[in-house]
Amino acid sequence: MGTYLGQNFLTDTKIRHYLGNKIKDIYEKSWCEVLIEIGPGKWSLTKLIHEISPEFFVIERDNNLIAEDKLKVEWLENVRVIHADVLDVDVNAELQKRWKEANKTLVVGNLPYYITSPILRKFFGEGQQDYVGGVFMVQKEVADKLCTDAAKKSYLWWITNFAYDVIYLKTVPAKAFSPAPKVTSALIELRRKNLEINISFNKLLNFLEDFAPYSRKTLRSIATMLKKKKWKERNIPKELEGERLEKLSWWEIWEILR
Repeated sequence: MGTYLGQNFLTDTKIRHYLGNKIKDIYEKSWCEVLIEIGPGKWSLTKLIHEISPEFFVIERDNNLIAEDKLKVEWLENVRVIHADVLDVDVNAELQKRWKEANKTLVVGNLPYYITSPILRKFFGEGQQDYVGGVFMVQKEVADKLCTDAAKKSYLWWITNFAYDVIYLKTVPAKAFSPAPKVTSALIELRRKNLEINISFNKLLNFLEDFAPYSRKTLRSIATMLKKKKWKERNIPKELEGERLEKLSWWEIWEILR
C-alpha cells in the first residue's frame, strides 16, 4: 500500500501495546459499550483491542486494506467494518442501528495528519459532550497546540477543549512507523469534562469566526476593524481590550460573551 491517503503504519510493538492498554483502561473505567477505530490500516492495533468491546466498529477508506481476502480471518468476526471516508459516515446512525449511543462510545485511531482537524471537529468539536472521549496518534505539533494547558490557543483548541480536556500522553518518534513520516508524532487523549462550561457554543463559534483570523492582534484592534469594515459591534470589557485571543482563559471568554 502506498501513502496516497497519508497513512504511516505504526510498527513499534511497545508503543502499540502502550496504546492498546490505554484504550482498554479508558474503555473499562468509563463504562463504555462501543469502540470505534478510525483507519485500522494493517490491523496491527485492531488485533490488540478488538476484544475490548463486543460492539467494535472500524472505519477504513482504503480499498486495498479493506479487500475481502484481508477480512476472512477469525479475529475479525466481532468487528463491523465500515468501508467509507470517516468524514462521510453518519456515525450516530450506525450506532442507532445497534441500539447504542455516543455517550457510551470511545473513539480511537492513528489519524491521517492531513485530515486530523476535520476528524476531531466531527467527533469532539460540535459543542456537545456526546462521545466519552478518544485516544489518537497525531502530529506532535498539533498535539502541542491542542493540549489543555497550551500557551497559545488556536481555533481548534477552543472548540475541542470546550467539552473535552486534551491530554498529552506520549511522544512517538518517526522511526516507530513504516514508512517513517517526516515529522514527530504524539499520542493524545480527549477526556470529557465533568463540569460543563457555562458558555453558549454557538456564541463562542460566532466570536471565533470574527476574532480567530486575527488572533495575533489585540481584541481592541480587531473590534475596531470589525466595526469599520464589517459594521459589527463587539463590546470588549475594558480590562481585556489589550489582550489577544490566544491568551484568553475560559473565564475571560465568558466575560466577553455574557
